[in-house]
Amino acid sequence: MKNLGLKAMIATMAMVVLLAGTFGGGNAAKAAEAPDIKAEAAILIDASSGKILYQKNPELTLSPASMTKMMSEYLVLEAISKGEVSWDEKVTVSDTIQKLSQNRSLSNVPLRVDEQYTVKELYEAMAIYSANAATMALAEHVAGTEAKFVDMMNAKAKEMGMKEYKFVNSSGLNNRDLLGNHPAGESG
Repeated sequence: MKNLGLKAMIATMAMVVLLAGTFGGGNAAKAAEAPDIKAEAAILIDASSGKILYQKNPELTLSPASMTKMMSEYLVLEAISKGEVSWDEKVTVSDTIQKLSQNRSLSNVPLRVDEQYTVKELYEAMAIYSANAATMALAEHVAGTEAKFVDMMNAKAKEMGMKEYKFVNSSGLNNRDLLGNHPAGESG
């Protein structure tokens, strides 16, 4: 499972915390068996000390999934704060995005082509429901095309001083899952 989402990572970390708590207790310190984590990679860090308590494949590079959506959210909020876009602005969804939104395995908020949505409605779908099609619609609305929005994402990451990043679409889905509807020339 290459595309480890934020929710899956949090669930995995919570499981590790629960398992770690199960092995504690008593007067004598005991070495616990490493938990059987089904994820490709995981890490558990003590929040107080920063000490790594557990790690599995810490150097493995994985698709950032919902972290990608967080960058999309940031850029939409930035466009709103600059006055380039407003919350009540109407967005028309393209046929391609509408079709993608109907595929429940790719997007969980179905959109209609014959209806306009406000930036706020699409933003809420993106932020609350992690709606991939709504994210793509906002990317097109803010930048004109998703490819231009991806360029903005990569430029912002560089400006923020991020290391080892490469955004290839606005949603965080693997491009191969987007049925050919991903920014041209990118792979992921």
